[in-house]
Amino acid sequence: MSPGRTSPPLSVDKSLALLVHVLEGDFASMSALASAAGLPLSTAHRLLTGLQNAGFIVPVSRGRYISGPTLRRLARPENDTNRILVQITAPILAKLSRRTGRVCHLGVLEDGMMTYLIKEGDAQDHTLSRQGMQFEAYCTGLGKALLAHMPEARRNDYLSSGTFVPLTPNTLTAPEALSAEFDRIRQYGYALDEQEIVQGLVCIAVPIQLEGRVIAAISLVVTREGGPARPTDYLARLRAAATEIERRLQPFSDMLQDKRGLHPQ
Repeated sequence: MSPGRTSPPLSVDKSLALLVHVLEGDFASMSALASAAGLPLSTAHRLLTGLQNAGFIVPVSRGRYISGPTLRRLARPENDTNRILVQITAPILAKLSRRTGRVCHLGVLEDGMMTYLIKEGDAQDHTLSRQGMQFEAYCTGLGKALLAHMPEARRNDYLSSGTFVPLTPNTLTAPEALSAEFDRIRQYGYALDEQEIVQGLVCIAVPIQLEGRVIAAISLVVTREGGPARPTDYLARLRAAATEIERRLQPFSDMLQDKRGLHPQ
């Protein structure tokens, strides 16, 4: 070793090595992660706690972490907002879909259109939605949940922006009817697509809020083979999933506010 130079503390080496394992691997448990890193479980737990407290990682499920706000700010990746939403939301919607047997979505508003970021629970492609697909916002549960929480001036601009085409006999197309629907959504906290985009398809959606502002929405497809169900039968579970997503997004609050331009209610 050259005179005057010292090695970095061993704990730093271990922390950085563990960070690489966390971000590059996919581990089912803490013990599996510790084993892969060649560390005792107690040491791995201590180092992970330090990395988490410093904002380098954020837990999303047992044994699985994603890069945290500190690391993302240092890297400054482009278009990271949707990536954060997807990484945080995906395991929560996957669990909701397994427990309910229903298809679940995550959507955001982009240039007046509703974009699907996640679709969970439809391996056979029974529904027409696709990840990355866009639909007109006024005729989907996700879209209406997002439109309803835009600032009033922007809502009014949207309602006066053009003609709303009926896709089914149930599609709301009159600006007055849509305005009243938005009022109802804000009052009760959920939106419905009652066969407004496709005959026979019923969805319920709730907004995802951060610091009192709506940044996205999640939905659950109520109808499927085997008979109908009431949309509100799933409201409690959908809201519980939204609350969990909001809690896990909290460390990224500043980043999401800066990049998405959140909508005050």
